[in-house]
Amino acid sequence: MPAVLTRAERLARSVAVWDPHRDMAHAALLSGSGRSGTTWLLEAYARAGRLRPVFEPFRPDLDARFSDLRPGRYVPVDAPRLPSQEAVEAVLTGRYRHPWADQEASLNPFTRYRGRLIKEIRLPMWAGWVAKRHPEVRLVHVIRHPLATLSSQSVLGWSPDRLHYMMAQPELVDDLLGDLPLRSLALADADTALVTRWAVENLTAVRTYGGDRTALVSYDVALEDRSELAAGAERLGFSADELTDLEKPSRMTHAKSSNAHAGGDPRAWMDRISPEQQRSAERVLEAVGLADAFPSDGTVDRAALQRWWDARGRS
Repeated sequence: MPAVLTRAERLARSVAVWDPHRDMAHAALLSGSGRSGTTWLLEAYARAGRLRPVFEPFRPDLDARFSDLRPGRYVPVDAPRLPSQEAVEAVLTGRYRHPWADQEASLNPFTRYRGRLIKEIRLPMWAGWVAKRHPEVRLVHVIRHPLATLSSQSVLGWSPDRLHYMMAQPELVDDLLGDLPLRSLALADADTALVTRWAVENLTAVRTYGGDRTALVSYDVALEDRSELAAGAERLGFSADELTDLEKPSRMTHAKSSNAHAGGDPRAWMDRISPEQQRSAERVLEAVGLADAFPSDGTVDRAALQRWWDARGRS
């Protein structure tokens, strides 16, 4: 894994940020579940579009201003307020500074960004609220094969605890996702719970800001066909021809995880998937209507995935 930035280096990057824009129109959101390639896309898109990279700012464990936005908290699009709304709006309008969030920023104080790209794996649960109230904010959502994210999360020791918090929210499980048999899944099994968390996050995304509102990127497809990145680039305001250094792994690449940039085979993670994990994922995908888009061999049916996205996650 690339060297971790020191606290002093992160602080220096935050101090050096020159973000001259103070409006929502210069904000873009990059969302996706954890271990889905969001950091790689942040770095590639921000580099090509000369966008200020804002790295996972909505961390209540690092900044008490986001204490009301517990990870996994669902916010309906018609809620009167967004928890921690003032702090979120400070991020969206470029006024926010934090050494953690600015760790990807340039150390050159003369770098004048053309906008900002806010990458966050917590966005799927409430970015629909932002999308409804601020149509000028651009959105890109990345989705990765759930078996790949399961492999990576398992290697890194991720806990399924967040899913249990999600499942305890009636507005999410009974209202937004009430047509899906989520409670019938074997959620006491850690692998099933992790795949279900992936499903809930992506289902919440597609049903609250899916369709034409957001550019959809398949990380798996993008690794083998760079033209997959074009829709996201266009949504962010530049040509895909400007994308460079796409073979470069992100700073979050972990050699022991399933990140495809850690080796030459983009589906090497399949060797770490057990038959039991495969069956667990298949049951979840069948229950949520994504079995066609994500076959158990690790490939992606891009056309089926787009149909699901355009239909807002409903059959």
